[in-house]
Amino acid sequence: MTDVPDPAAPSFHRWMVFLLGGLTLLVFGVGGIALITLVQQRDLWSVLFGRGDMLVQVGVGVATGLIIGFGARAIIRRPFMRDLDAQFAERLGPRVRRLTDRLFLSVCAGVGEELFFRGALQHWLGVLFTAVLFVAIHGYLDPRDRRMMIYGLFMTAGMMVLGLIADRYGLLAPMIAHTLIDIVLFGQLVGTYRRLLAERAQA
Repeated sequence: MTDVPDPAAPSFHRWMVFLLGGLTLLVFGVGGIALITLVQQRDLWSVLFGRGDMLVQVGVGVATGLIIGFGARAIIRRPFMRDLDAQFAERLGPRVRRLTDRLFLSVCAGVGEELFFRGALQHWLGVLFTAVLFVAIHGYLDPRDRRMMIYGLFMTAGMMVLGLIADRYGLLAPMIAHTLIDIVLFGQLVGTYRRLLAERAQA
């Protein structure tokens, strides 16, 4: 099942999806390329593909993305995280009901954000500070919310892994990993959103 029936969801959500994805690619992606090539004066091809085998990058990216993605999914599905899971689902579920929308946003984020954060900023800030900044900007490092903080610390560790992979192999691997992480987590959100709708229908 790739769609969640929700007649109350406004139609403009699809436009928001494409706008958000496009802006992510434009602001972060193009911005990252500009920083890499014009400011840092580094070779974009080398940043993207490194010196290793491209197939190795693909394999590392897929494996890392699935491990981090399903690890985060396992955390968010713990009973004590139920309210946080529902909070994420209520906020994002109606906007990513369609599989094509989830794939589009995941690819845009995987490419655009990795170009900016792991590709450009990490060159200046290093692996740790780039990971912390990335997760903090997404709102996951909130010391006032213990559950959010647990999730945020896990994601910070995951982003550090992506940073180390970028340094070792090139940017293609973390792009693939990031895309898969988002696909897995969007799927979790939609599953929770579907459950919430079913519970309301039975109430």
